[in-house]
Amino acid sequence: MRKRNSKKIAALGASLLLALIGAAFAVPVFQLNVQQIGEGGPAIITVPGGVTLANLTWVLNTTNPDYVQGASVAFNRTLVTGTTIYIKIYNSTGSIIALGSVTLTTNLTAGTPITVTFANQIEIKDMDKVGVVLLGPAP
Repeated sequence: MRKRNSKKIAALGASLLLALIGAAFAVPVFQLNVQQIGEGGPAIITVPGGVTLANLTWVLNTTNPDYVQGASVAFNRTLVTGTTIYIKIYNSTGSIIALGSVTLTTNLTAGTPITVTFANQIEIKDMDKVGVVLLGPAP
């Protein structure tokens, strides 16, 4: 009797293992090709000033802190005069709901925050994602 039960357990274990392997292969696999920024130009995209890190803090409306009127951003590298900093705020559908920019008139030393004000104030509850874009000075 014991031998018969061990065969049933072995068969059940093998069936379970095959089911798990089948489920693992059922996961869809796809290849994604993403176009580089500046496609057709250099293969390597250089961030102005070699920036690899930015710290961003929100500038809230002074009378109603449920609204954001801008952001203060500091970078880990010095940015040169003529660099433009863009900050874009997106809602949950991916639409831009706020945009602000500032073009540097002097070098911005690494770690020094600069404030970017938005054209319109936005309610915090509408914010989903933020993008920071650096555009280097014209050569």
